[in-house]
Amino acid sequence: MEKTTTKKKLGNPAAVAAVANSGTVKNISESQKAVVTATASVIPFFLKTIFVLGVGYVVVNKWTNRFVPAQEASYYPAANITKSQAQTKADTIYTAMKGVGNGFQIVAANIAGLNYNGWVRVYNAFGNKQGIIPFSAKMNLTEWFADQFNEEELAQLRFLVPNVF
Repeated sequence: MEKTTTKKKLGNPAAVAAVANSGTVKNISESQKAVVTATASVIPFFLKTIFVLGVGYVVVNKWTNRFVPAQEASYYPAANITKSQAQTKADTIYTAMKGVGNGFQIVAANIAGLNYNGWVRVYNAFGNKQGIIPFSAKMNLTEWFADQFNEEELAQLRFLVPNVF
């Protein structure tokens, strides 16, 4: 048994050149140009879509994470602290809770003796504050209390200023 191997040759170089110059190669390059043109026309659509979605995300995020101040109630006695005193108390409370530990004694001392409208002023002065962890959500005063204190400490704080949180 003899093995016969056949090698395929390119054949006539003139025939190869004729096929290369035919319309088939020309059609392929035109198809590639059409694909590139179609892709280039889609890119602005994607950029506009990404921009609109980004703006929408920022607007929704700002709207949902905004601070809504509480209103002082006219049917309760007037606030027993001024707005500047409320700001000082809010800053002191934030500093106590933000540091190491929860600063329960400092917080209790600063909210003791507040009436309802005094509490509202401290709450509004506190606003939304960033947590200690980078990129954490901003929280209002009652959210900070829930985050920092256990149930026993919260009960003590609720006793100091009843019916507010």
